Amino acid sequence: MNDDPDDAVDPSADEAATTAEVLRLWEALELGQEPASLAYRVLTLLERFGRTSPGEVAHLLAVSSTSMSRLTAQLTQDGLVVSTPAPGDGRSKVISVTPAGKLLLDELRAERLTALVLFLPSASADSEAARDGVASLRDVLRRRLQDRREAD
Repeated sequence: MNDDPDDAVDPSADEAATTAEVLRLWEALELGQEPASLAYRVLTLLERFGRTSPGEVAHLLAVSSTSMSRLTAQLTQDGLVVSTPAPGDGRSKVISVTPAGKLLLDELRAERLTALVLFLPSASADSEAARDGVASLRDVLRRRLQDRREAD
């Protein structure tokens, strides 16, 4: 295995897209498995969309506004989100993820990537086998996610 970053080969667009899809599928399967996943989903949405109203986040995640208010208060207290008045409307609030919230997301994603490694071919396998392994993992995750959706 070559650890020299100067000798690293950039992944192709297909490889990058496959890897991104595997991570999205993996997250989709894990999101509903633990109560703390709602906080993770809120942080992920805020990271992707920026400042957003708690009502919009509640709508996107299909949770009650009461639940979102409680969670927003907790995430604010934990320093993971910040709540500010909405531009042009002093009565409304918008929330956004803080640097500490982004750091937590990075740490959680790193843990998920570590878990994914268990399913991939060994490090000594050639890159073709690794790509095949990732593609197979993607297919398994797709099927499991589809099965879960059909069961709901």
